[in-house]
Amino acid sequence: MFQPLTLMLGLRYAGARGRRSFASFVSGFSTIGILLGVAALMLVSSVMNGFEQQLKTNLLGVIPHALVTNDARRLSDPEAQAGRFAGVPGVLASSPFISAEAMVQGPAALTGAELYGVDPDNASDRLLSQLDEQTLGYFRDLPYGVVLGAGLARELGVTPGDKVRLTVTEGSRFTPLGRVPSQRLFTLVGTFATGQDVDRQLALTRLEDAGRLLRYRPGQVSGLRLWLADPFEVSELPALDAGLKYETWQHSRGELFQAVAMEKRLMSLMLALIILVAAFNILSAMVMVVTDKEAEIAMLQTLGLSRNRVMAVFMIQGGFSGVLGSLLGFALGLLLTLNLDAVLNALGINFYSSAGGSQLPVLLLPGQLVTILFSTLALCVLASLYPAWRASRVQPAEALRYE
Repeated sequence: MFQPLTLMLGLRYAGARGRRSFASFVSGFSTIGILLGVAALMLVSSVMNGFEQQLKTNLLGVIPHALVTNDARRLSDPEAQAGRFAGVPGVLASSPFISAEAMVQGPAALTGAELYGVDPDNASDRLLSQLDEQTLGYFRDLPYGVVLGAGLARELGVTPGDKVRLTVTEGSRFTPLGRVPSQRLFTLVGTFATGQDVDRQLALTRLEDAGRLLRYRPGQVSGLRLWLADPFEVSELPALDAGLKYETWQHSRGELFQAVAMEKRLMSLMLALIILVAAFNILSAMVMVVTDKEAEIAMLQTLGLSRNRVMAVFMIQGGFSGVLGSLLGFALGLLLTLNLDAVLNALGINFYSSAGGSQLPVLLLPGQLVTILFSTLALCVLASLYPAWRASRVQPAEALRYE
């Protein structure tokens, strides 16, 4: 169908400038619209992918991906449970823990925090990997030492070496004066910083110190923490014995990732509407061109040009704007995405503080880029299909009656 003659005629109509140039103006405007839409969609999608990946790395790299516990949060055989997950594909590490809601008091403030008792000798513990060697040494050897998130320590106004008071209600006991919560002074041995909200929520102590504070029996823990190779595959974990259950990151942090995913979808939808409007402009411009050139179409048909080749001519004309806009938009979007920091610096815009790093996170996904490009090309081809079919239906006798 697409022979050199049809290609020549299609490109000639695509670049034609005559006394009725409004259709050419609309076609050029459509090309610019597709260019900007594709470039903006690539740029925004890559930045949103980068934010999502950064959130996944920083947050899910620290917090456990799944907890194995029971309703009473008392697990008496953590070693046996850890052995069950030793050979499970996708499970990178496991570690016993004790957790409770606690009040942390410092010289400047009193605030709530999540108290975590961890095993300092477990080298696979992701939380302990955030600590430097000196802090880890103090934490391992100093009785009743505590490590706070940097934001929590700043709020309490404490530095390493200061004393903080931890108070928990779970280990409370009855006295002649009433029910008294369990409390004790701990020594701050260091802080950790992840750049996420966990820096204002977590307090780490040794497993045995947390057990004594909460009055756990020897060897008893709250449960087992699991880290996975892919945190989004928590549904693939094996079934547990009766009485045990999983508490995954999706219960505590899932809404945050859902909000990011929803925002990414909405932004992509709004930018895709720009491309859709540009494609409708191609359709309207081609309809005007077909109406204006009915006499020429009729003459081409009388000279022997078949209906299929007439249709091919106008599909080439309509596809030219879409292909040109898509390819230029793809190139522009790729260029802006790869040099985004330089472009923002040139414009005097600084998003680094909100990005949580020294540069704006960008992640290019080849599959996503190919989908954007070919979806745009397919949309432009579909937009030119009806006007091209209408051009092939022109009746030479009717069109040339008054010529």
